Amino acid sequence: KGKDGQYAYGVFKLYTATKAYRDLAISAAKSDGSETKNLAVPSAVALNLQIVSDLVLAALDDAEGGTKYVPDAMSAEYAVGAIEAMLPSILQPGEPPRKSVQSEKACGEIAQMLVAYSDLAGTSSTAKASARNTSEKIKTASGTGRPVLEISHDLWTQYRKREGQPLDQFISQERGIEVDESGPLDFLPCVSSNSSSSCVIA
Repeated sequence: KGKDGQYAYGVFKLYTATKAYRDLAISAAKSDGSETKNLAVPSAVALNLQIVSDLVLAALDDAEGGTKYVPDAMSAEYAVGAIEAMLPSILQPGEPPRKSVQSEKACGEIAQMLVAYSDLAGTSSTAKASARNTSEKIKTASGTGRPVLEISHDLWTQYRKREGQPLDQFISQERGIEVDESGPLDFLPCVSSNSSSSCVIA
C-alpha cells in the first residue's frame, strides 16, 4: 500500500492512469473544447508523447539507442486518444500570432512519430485512425507559433536526450527547404535580383 503523499510503485498500472486521463480529456472535449486546456499542460502532453514514442522505438529494431522502457500497447493507445482529444488546446495559437520555426519542427516530428505508431503491427484500427487523424491536424498547424505544442515538444526532446535516444528518428525527409534571396543561398542561379523567384532544395 502507498503512504499518504507518496506514489507507491505498482499501485497503479500505466494503462489505468492513461485510460483515466484519456477519458477525462474526451469528457472535457465534449463540452466546448476549452475545458481541455486544464488538462493540456505541456508536461502532461510531453508524457503522452513519451509513452507513444517509447513503444515505437521499442518496436523498431534499427533505432540506435532504443529505449529502456516498453509501455504496453493499450497505454500507448490511450495516450494517442488523449492527445487527439486535447488538440484544440495543444494547437492553440499564441498571441499575437507569429511565424515559428520551432512550431514547424515540433509539428513535423510529432506528426511523423504518430504515423510511425499507426504503422506498427498490432496497433488497433481505432488507434490507427486516431493517430492518423491527429497527425494530419498537427501537420496542418505547422509554421504558426503554438506555445503548448512547442513547450511539450521541447520537454519530450529533453527526455529523449537524457535517455540517449536517437533524436533524428522522427524527422521527416519529405519536405524540401524553400529559400530566396534574403537567405544565405543567394548565390543560387534560380534566384532573381528582385527575389521574385525561389527554388526548393530537396
